[in-house]
Amino acid sequence: MKAQLKSFLPRSFFGRAVLILVVPIIVIQIVLSIVFVQRHYERVTQQMTETVLQAVGVVIEQADAAPGERTAFATGTGLASALGLQVQILEDAPRIPASHAAWYDLAGREILDVLQARAPGYLGAVLRRDPIDSAVLWVDIDAGTLEVSIPRDRLAPTNPHQLLVIVFLASVVLILMALQYLRLQIRPIRRLGAAAEAYGRGQSLPFRASGAREIRAAGLAFIDMRNRIERQNSQRKLMLSGLGHDMRTPLTRMRLVLSMSDPTEDTAALDAEITDLEKLLNSFLDYSRGENHAQEGRFDPSAILSDLVARYRAAGRQIEMQVAPGVPRDLRLREGQLERVLDNILGNALDYGKQARVAMFTHAASLVITIEDDGPGIAPADRQRAREPFVRLDSARNLDVGAHVGLGLAIADDVMRVHGGRLELDDSPALGGLLVRLILPLSRQA
Repeated sequence: MKAQLKSFLPRSFFGRAVLILVVPIIVIQIVLSIVFVQRHYERVTQQMTETVLQAVGVVIEQADAAPGERTAFATGTGLASALGLQVQILEDAPRIPASHAAWYDLAGREILDVLQARAPGYLGAVLRRDPIDSAVLWVDIDAGTLEVSIPRDRLAPTNPHQLLVIVFLASVVLILMALQYLRLQIRPIRRLGAAAEAYGRGQSLPFRASGAREIRAAGLAFIDMRNRIERQNSQRKLMLSGLGHDMRTPLTRMRLVLSMSDPTEDTAALDAEITDLEKLLNSFLDYSRGENHAQEGRFDPSAILSDLVARYRAAGRQIEMQVAPGVPRDLRLREGQLERVLDNILGNALDYGKQARVAMFTHAASLVITIEDDGPGIAPADRQRAREPFVRLDSARNLDVGAHVGLGLAIADDVMRVHGGRLELDDSPALGGLLVRLILPLSRQA
């Protein structure tokens, strides 16, 4: 039941606030209309009709008491005129039409019901609008059939809908005023959400806390949190910059010593270790720097992929590449980030496998890039943990292969999240190893 109720609720806070505002007003309108129509309008109509029937009863008594038809007609007509009625005695039995009222004529149905129930000698009654809006009543008297025409304004209140119209218009005005008020109150929440979302993508939008006290407190807390994170990032970058400089200096001296030494198996092995240390150092620095330093620009993803694949092929690596037609050639990306992600994933695929397959295509308003390899893959239970930094899976990857510290997927996942996309891990149906799927929404390019 709760799940069904949630499915009918609007997803946005503004929509739910409007629902909370509008539903009570609509319920009040319905209740007011029912109470007004049933307990006021219908009762007033009934009382007015019964009052007129009392006058009709007097006319009938006067007509029956007169010594002849002409005298009865004249007597009845004079009294009826004083009461605002038009009467006529019919010698022949008239053809009385069936009584009915329109579906929207609430007063008309009540008038006909009261006439049928209370009129003495009732034969029939109809509602007419020509020549005037009136009700025509036929009753049986001693002299024949008496036809009484009663003006409609004597039977029911005129313009009874005015109260409902006024209440409805007042409700519309109040709803419009409340909607404007809600929009002004929700605007700071939307700005806070936009600033938080942009900051999650590495952008720092100008934001000023505003709105109600609680919303302002949340905005100030976000600003304080963002300032603390930026200070920590600045300190981290400064520390890592000094660490990188300090570590590169002894590595450079070691390379200089090796270059002056005679080439042997030991010097070659030491040179390989120095190369691995430099790769590890670059991986640490790349992950620590993050993506905030990269500027956005317009880039061709297929050209980035083609250049990267060409470099790997030139190094003798086996890679298949397929770019589907219709792939966008101009995407808004952070400079060097997509190339960095593809280089990390392709490097891992070729380190843990012998061949790789890359495909680029569009699907469901997104750019999709898949990288497959024929390596050992990653078990489904370990795929979420594999995205975490400095995590290496013994059962899935060989620890002795390459200079890896478990940052490739973590870096790729961060970069995809910054671009509004996502990274998925799956089994490769073609090569039997790991399939990495990169999804970039094209809607972000608007």
